[in-house]
Amino acid sequence: MNKEHKNILLLIIRGQTTNFGNIIFDYANKLLIANLASRSSFFMMIYQSTESVIQLIFNLFAGYVADFSDRKRMLIATDLIAATATFFLFLFYSPQNIWALIVVNILLAILFSFNGPAYKAIIKDLLSSDGILTYNSFSKIVAEIVSVGAPLASVFVIHQFGFKYGMLINSLSFLVSALCEYHFHIQYQHENIQSKFFSGIKEGFLYLYKDKTLLTILITASFLNFLDAIYAFYLPFTSSFSDFHNIFAYILVAQSIGSIIGALIISLVKKKIELKHFLHFLLPGAISLMLINSLKFSQVIILILFAIFSTTVAMFNVNLMSHLQISIDSNFLGRIFSIIFTISGLFAPFGTLFASWIDIKSWQIFQFIGIGQLVIYLVSLLFINLNSEKS
Repeated sequence: MNKEHKNILLLIIRGQTTNFGNIIFDYANKLLIANLASRSSFFMMIYQSTESVIQLIFNLFAGYVADFSDRKRMLIATDLIAATATFFLFLFYSPQNIWALIVVNILLAILFSFNGPAYKAIIKDLLSSDGILTYNSFSKIVAEIVSVGAPLASVFVIHQFGFKYGMLINSLSFLVSALCEYHFHIQYQHENIQSKFFSGIKEGFLYLYKDKTLLTILITASFLNFLDAIYAFYLPFTSSFSDFHNIFAYILVAQSIGSIIGALIISLVKKKIELKHFLHFLLPGAISLMLINSLKFSQVIILILFAIFSTTVAMFNVNLMSHLQISIDSNFLGRIFSIIFTISGLFAPFGTLFASWIDIKSWQIFQFIGIGQLVIYLVSLLFINLNSEKS
């Protein structure tokens, strides 16, 4: 096995081990909070909101650190601290001390703020352009399989052993991640001239502003994040406003199948697709959502349309992530990803608030989301073409 293939394997094991552990940890914690005799709503609000707020606060600083420090050491350090924190939570867990769980979750959110941009950025240090595309497509396939299997594993672990063992599994997942990171082989060294914090962040925003194509990507991703929040908000209500029993569960399965198909197609093509071309993946996804309200009489057709939407989303996301990791200067990758995480993260809460305000509990909501995605596709394509003509 050559160094590139070894790095791809380590990246996939590392990423999806952490993902598996986090799903079990999060599921156990939410179930534990939901079963509290009193103040469950208050603790659930604290648990969920602090994570988002902390990541928004630390993201920009974390991106700066990712660009001006040893990314490999940073990943190992954050994962070892996370493993230690969750292990101590396992050892001293008590249902009466729910605040300990909240504090550890806050610590994990801080660590992820540093870990996330560094992990996205180090991929360019480990892989070639072709390797990045291969990794992102296979990683997406494994991630979808994990997203299906992890909740089932969560139920089994909690039922057989209790809540605290979800914390132990998460601790072990962080430890495995650190071991994988230790064996990363850095193939492409990138020297970066140290600059002060505010100067470094300013350089990141200037880099983004000067690259109009990259700026268009950020704006497009942010508005898609807004629509995705509305989509995620109303998806659980499908079982209540439709005549089909358990359709929400079936939609989740259809989405996973669609995502796996989309990632498989990208992995088989093994070709970098230009931005103005992979933007076209948004079009069939938008059309499939727009058709749902008209074809709501058939459960099979609805599931096929959701699967098509999920397939195109996966193809768009894999190509988008690969495009960013290949085209952005490695010296700016950490800061650019932190800016993207920060701005895109701001749009999701607004999407959730907007979804609760409009209160459209019918298949028509997906038609409106499809129309929104169509508008985003057309406007983004227009800007990309205008920038291409200018350059």
